[in-house]
Amino acid sequence: MILSEKEKIPEIQSMLVIHQGALGDFILALPVLSALRGAFPEARPVMMGYPRILQLVEERFYAEEIFSIDQKGMATFFVRQGPLDWALSQFFSTFELIVVFGKDGAGTLIGNLKRVCQGRIFHINPLPNWDEGVHLSDHLLKQLTRYGISLSETNPRLHLRESDREWGRNFWMKRGLNPEERSNVIILHPGSGSRKKVWPLKKYLDLFRHLQTQLGGKFLIVLGPAEGPEIQQAFEELTSPHLIPAEGLSLVQLASVMEGCRLFIGNDSGISHMAVALRLPTIAIFGPTDHRVWSPRGEKVEVVRRGIPCSPCAEERFFLCKEFECLNRIELGDVLKSLRSMEAEV
Repeated sequence: MILSEKEKIPEIQSMLVIHQGALGDFILALPVLSALRGAFPEARPVMMGYPRILQLVEERFYAEEIFSIDQKGMATFFVRQGPLDWALSQFFSTFELIVVFGKDGAGTLIGNLKRVCQGRIFHINPLPNWDEGVHLSDHLLKQLTRYGISLSETNPRLHLRESDREWGRNFWMKRGLNPEERSNVIILHPGSGSRKKVWPLKKYLDLFRHLQTQLGGKFLIVLGPAEGPEIQQAFEELTSPHLIPAEGLSLVQLASVMEGCRLFIGNDSGISHMAVALRLPTIAIFGPTDHRVWSPRGEKVEVVRRGIPCSPCAEERFFLCKEFECLNRIELGDVLKSLRSMEAEV
């Protein structure tokens, strides 16, 4: 249903948002969720997607409750004109508004939701065209204007609870850091969800050694399944007293630990977007993907990249390329230049 700008949006009491994207996509969608909360302040907000990601917003401003998109019966809603799971049909029917992030506005999921939901359904196309060059947040927010929803903030923001912050304080206290020392911690995230977006490991190690020599202090190294054994082993073998690993943490725990640190340096990854949403000064190293579309959106962000002729990649080249000179040509000095532009003491 498309509303004109002059048409008043009636108040609703219940709202479900379905988002199935990865972490970075989800963070860049937070301004849309904020605008929806502003447009429907009386609505009870509920979200469906991947709980590992949605935990960042459960009972943290954007959602009062979350549900898994992978639950039993959900597959029936992705089959055109098939029998629908009864329990989920009853669940969807309780909402006055369902907002679906999905590629096809006339697709199977939305078609089946219309069969059971008497309320309104908003469709948000989650991705701009590959070569469009429009930032994802702007692409998403623009679509809200079709439904008469005014835009608010364009930068994503996460809202941690006091219990989260207490968890983070305990993490640092157990490692011997007081709040002042924590505020000087630099975070390094040498991995990404795609290995094609990763700055060479040797250069990350050189960056750590340089910063350790020049600055001293502590460094938090974010290590997880996406980083792979090579990266984890390399940093574990450093055995530096300046190095604090962040391993085996949930996203909420990691966010609680990161908040309030001095600076974040990472690749084109969801964790880089999360850092910006926590208001951390952030340096993001970009290679094959289009920084105009995917760069972290915030008040203090530096994107480090080399503008070679084939970067950003055309869609078909991204999956075929094995060299990634766009990343290999980025040197330690390029990152340090961005640090200096942020007035860091290097």
